Amino acid sequence: MILKKLFYLFLFILVIMCNNVFSQNIEQIYMKNGSIIKGYIAEQIPGKQITLQTEEATIVVNSDSLLNRITERIPSESLSQEWKEWAEQNDKYVKSTSGKSLELTTLEFKNSTFHRVFLLEKGSLIKFLDLGRSQYTFAWGDMYRSVKNRRPENLFSGVKEIVVLDDGTEITGQIIEQFPGRNLKILTDDEEVLSFKFSQVQQIRTEKLSDKLDLWSQIQLLDQIQVKEEHGPLVGFISSRTSGKELVFNFEDGSKRTIPLNKIVSYAKIPNESYVAVYDKILKEGEILLNGKPAYFVQLNPVGSYLVLTSVVSAQATVGDTICVEANLENVDNVITLVKAHVENVTVPNGKKKRIVSLPVITYQDLVQSPIGINREVTPLSNIKITFPLNETGDYVLYIQGKEDYIVINVINKNGNSKN
Repeated sequence: MILKKLFYLFLFILVIMCNNVFSQNIEQIYMKNGSIIKGYIAEQIPGKQITLQTEEATIVVNSDSLLNRITERIPSESLSQEWKEWAEQNDKYVKSTSGKSLELTTLEFKNSTFHRVFLLEKGSLIKFLDLGRSQYTFAWGDMYRSVKNRRPENLFSGVKEIVVLDDGTEITGQIIEQFPGRNLKILTDDEEVLSFKFSQVQQIRTEKLSDKLDLWSQIQLLDQIQVKEEHGPLVGFISSRTSGKELVFNFEDGSKRTIPLNKIVSYAKIPNESYVAVYDKILKEGEILLNGKPAYFVQLNPVGSYLVLTSVVSAQATVGDTICVEANLENVDNVITLVKAHVENVTVPNGKKKRIVSLPVITYQDLVQSPIGINREVTPLSNIKITFPLNETGDYVLYIQGKEDYIVINVINKNGNSKN
């Protein structure tokens, strides 16, 4: 029974740790004494203690062992960007003739010191805010609840959880909330939130989110465990945890090892330098976006050997802008060409007569012989992504194989002039 209780807390810890402290998807860990930690668990010794690595922490401590309290007024120019933003948003600056400053306090206790924190409450209990990257150690059973932000819809690198119930049912998604030893909530791939008691959970597996990316580039934090009677720690990735029994540990060379839970002395998390956050968009078949919005295609009028531009354009931009075109095409190898229009004398009908007019045009030969360099890539979801800078004024024409019309971009100077 004791081992099973430890497993429930172990599952809770393993899932919340799989989160990059430098990403925006920070875990919020609620402690029984009222402290709230935003970050991840850096180290744990089962049955004894856990150490949390924080991005932001609201800490509650008992004032009985407080030895000293030193308050300083820190000038705004000496504050970190995090403190500047917080003080501005919460109107906490102290203003004087010499400028504005923020009162930060150093708290000295019998066994610990907290440097330059902001006091939120005073009295028998002290509550303070710490915006530095700090580590806090709590007793093993001090955690109460964890909440994880939903994964951004356009993030396609990372890991997913598969919760296996006692009856063999498997639910795939992202665990977003847990009460250790009690229950968990999982956001399924169908956007449904399901909750289960830990007593219903037989196993939790963790797998890579994108099949198009390497596993090790999708793991934000690597696992480091110390096993009894072994000299050095093992570094890799925990891919499976079975209730009250064992875990499966993956190594980067592709090998695996099954380790009984009662053989593990401690767990830790270390940043994975190979992790890459890959963002993409889900586009419908044939959908094409121009700078994030549906692309508007313009018809060009064929006159002799020319394709004549009209006064209608797909978009207007200024010199120095960068254009981004994203497309979900059936064939990722479709020809895509960018050319710049040039002015030519074109003979056009004028009633029963004809006249010669100077008009912006391109030719089919331009599309073959005069393309402008573009940056082209295939995204993780097999979209085509085209980017190119706009260095000169004029009209730019983008041709996409399979489309009868064209994307036309009119580029002007920042002062609104279309001429160089």
